[in-house]
Amino acid sequence: MDEVPPNIPEKSRAGASLAARVARGAGWIIGGRFIMGLFGFLNTIILARLLAAEDFGVVAIGTTAMQILINLSDIGVSQAVIKFRDADRRDLDTLFTLSAIRGALIAAFLAAVAPLAASFYGDPRVFWVLIGVGAYPLFTGLTNPRFYEFERLLDYSKDFFLAVSTKLAGVVVSIIIAFMFKSYWAIVLGLAMNGLAQLLLSYAMRPYRPRLSFASFQKILGFSGWLTGVGLMSALNNKLDPLVLARAVSVGGAGHYFMGVQLAELPTREFAFPATRAIYPGLSELQGDATRANQAFLKGVEAMAAIATPAAIGFALVARDFIPMMLGDKWLDAIPVVEIITPVMGFQMPLLATQYYAMALGSTRLVFIRELIFFLIRTPIFIWAAIEHGLVGASIAVAACGVVHISLNLALYAQTGNDAFWRPIWRTRRSIAAAGAMALALLGLRTGGATDGLNVLARLVLEIGVGATIYGGLHLLLWRLEKKPDGVERLVSGLAGPTLLKMMRRFR
Repeated sequence: MDEVPPNIPEKSRAGASLAARVARGAGWIIGGRFIMGLFGFLNTIILARLLAAEDFGVVAIGTTAMQILINLSDIGVSQAVIKFRDADRRDLDTLFTLSAIRGALIAAFLAAVAPLAASFYGDPRVFWVLIGVGAYPLFTGLTNPRFYEFERLLDYSKDFFLAVSTKLAGVVVSIIIAFMFKSYWAIVLGLAMNGLAQLLLSYAMRPYRPRLSFASFQKILGFSGWLTGVGLMSALNNKLDPLVLARAVSVGGAGHYFMGVQLAELPTREFAFPATRAIYPGLSELQGDATRANQAFLKGVEAMAAIATPAAIGFALVARDFIPMMLGDKWLDAIPVVEIITPVMGFQMPLLATQYYAMALGSTRLVFIRELIFFLIRTPIFIWAAIEHGLVGASIAVAACGVVHISLNLALYAQTGNDAFWRPIWRTRRSIAAAGAMALALLGLRTGGATDGLNVLARLVLEIGVGATIYGGLHLLLWRLEKKPDGVERLVSGLAGPTLLKMMRRFR
């Protein structure tokens, strides 16, 4: 395969609208993330019961260091393939070469600092964790760049298969090692297996023989320069926390925080992140039409808020029952983390696509400035809160800074889209109002004694049922009171109507 095969035919352009392709792509990703979420949730429950909080804490140190280095050196391979719609062999080989060098350097750096990190934290396990997690960037750095052409064309069926397969491979390895050895190596080797499966499948599903080349180095650098800065700032804003807590509180405290954040992200990440991935290629197609790109972004914000906001608020309200039932009493310290951070995440996630909206319109520099400002605000506040007030103080700092991040995202939208900063919030008004009413109803159930005497499972079923009914009913009522504007409700009713008719016909 000396030449790049012809690009995948972009037949879908002629046969379907961009919105339909984005929705279909989001459906594949959400389906994949749902299945991955089930695997991951099962993995979390099993590992949480077999391993100690200190195991999660020590692994959090290694994975955090690895993720910071990955973000620090991010050249945006997938984003570059999507952005450069006419990418040829020179571009792809340059991307592969840079990615391979990056992966090897990250693995080597982790190995070099492993002795110092073990000494700093006073735990010899840190040494082996840093050595082990280095396998992940080493494997993923060799991933086939041509695989991302599927994403550029919004063909996410291939991504669905790859994501589910790699997740399953990692989970199987983790569970087997955990049962056999009850060691932190279960998490480390599961991560390594995930990276190896991704590497092998990327070439099996999209054959290509890359070469070492720097032919398009200047072109790639022009796109990736600011993107690398964005990756660095994002990593520092989101990944430093376990490193700080392991030193300021304890390795066990870092483990509880790590688990709490993983659970806090659960209601939102399985929808918001996949939807954002599907939105970016669509916005990239519209980079020459700012008006259509703006409308596509706002519709995406509205759709994400309809799911992410109530899911996050509801999960925070039931966390006190859910966590000990599923993970055991040894994870009680993770409950405040979930209760404090999750609601704010529910408001942050709908605006997650703001970064990709700005990138699609060529405003990567503004994204970097946003992340830099957020870093300068968040980092000293978090470190002070962790040292002075421990795990709960750190969680409050994260939530408070999350509100700041929402404001910065709105400012980024206003500057990039030349629109009022409050416009995205206005588009989510029905979701926010309905979620607020749901929260008040659930709090009323508890304070009114309606759940007294029920066992944990019955209480969860009752609260989830009541919350979903109130949220969905009020959301629909507000939509009708506004005379049924074009929004997420119309999309849902349009999809649900034919499905209900088919079901009714079958039962006649």
